[in-house]
Amino acid sequence: MEAILTSSQDFLYESLCFGLFAAIGGCLAYTLRCLNQEKKPKWDKALAEFLASGFVGILAMLGCKALELDWRWSGLIVGVFGWLGAEVSIALLAKLVRKKLGISDNDTSSGS
Repeated sequence: MEAILTSSQDFLYESLCFGLFAAIGGCLAYTLRCLNQEKKPKWDKALAEFLASGFVGILAMLGCKALELDWRWSGLIVGVFGWLGAEVSIALLAKLVRKKLGISDNDTSSGS
């Protein structure tokens, strides 16, 4: 990475920026999906999409940091994950985590 954060304050700031970036993408994507289907967006659904996409954006940012990607690639990935929405993004991140932990996709021992 170009710059390694040295303080928890920097990490918090970066997490908020990436999270907000993803959240805006998720809210915009929801709004456009509604408009394309000629439906009126609902504010509570938009807020849920905003918050969920922000959460996924922070998870994606952490994954990018673990892969030591620079901020440009991290921004691209976080933005796309935000746009895809939380449900799709979590499924993709869950596959990555399972692979990293050596858990097969067919493992049902977790009870889910």
